[in-house]
Amino acid sequence: MIYVFLPALNEELALPIVVNKFVVELNTKKERYQFIVFDDGSTDNMHQIAAELASMHPMIVLSHDKNQGLGQTMIDGINFLISKISDDDLIVTMDCDDTHDPKYLSAALNKIREGYDVILLSRFQKGGGQRGLSWVQNILSMNAGRFLKILFPIHGVREYSCNYRIYRGHILKKAKKVFGEKLVRLPHMGFTVTPELLIKMRMLKAKISESPFVLRYDKKATISTKKTLDTIKGYFTLAFLYTGRKIPLDN
Repeated sequence: MIYVFLPALNEELALPIVVNKFVVELNTKKERYQFIVFDDGSTDNMHQIAAELASMHPMIVLSHDKNQGLGQTMIDGINFLISKISDDDLIVTMDCDDTHDPKYLSAALNKIREGYDVILLSRFQKGGGQRGLSWVQNILSMNAGRFLKILFPIHGVREYSCNYRIYRGHILKKAKKVFGEKLVRLPHMGFTVTPELLIKMRMLKAKISESPFVLRYDKKATISTKKTLDTIKGYFTLAFLYTGRKIPLDN
């Protein structure tokens, strides 16, 4: 079974587009799948649209009454998934803003079935790329990735910040068992959750590889909630918490 986990905030425009693209892609490949949509306190019409989509497709809709940020939404969604997945299930995580196209999923699924625990959809592999980022966003993104790779090197991996990934069920269950409530220690720092989870996978010595995709930021229909200074602060906090650290955590 493939679980597609979509954390979402005010994505009434993008959600049906993303879901319909996934349905076409996964039905073509004859994959068994279920969507887990997590509405993080949206103030638009997204929750109603998600309910309508759930009447047409295999989908569970979860929600926060008030916005709690991507970090907490990822924690709550992963905890929900861990309660129902098996070791052999595959969990796809991605942004729900139509910047991550499902057409790149097939190659990534083939890759993880070669025996990997985690596949990162990467802008930096041959065939990957990005469109629509400003020069400031581009520079910050590239330097953040370099910073994390220096501190937390993973052979063959260059994509540290993108949330478009596939995890095997067993590695998420193992991570929860080993780290417990410390699986994500910086939920209040929003987008920092993405590299933090990758660092945890590295600490578990998971088999990690990449598959190419093109980030289409030019298709984003809503204003980004990412706060650049908070993200930079989060990356330095990750460096402080995890540089040289091995499991289990001692605090």
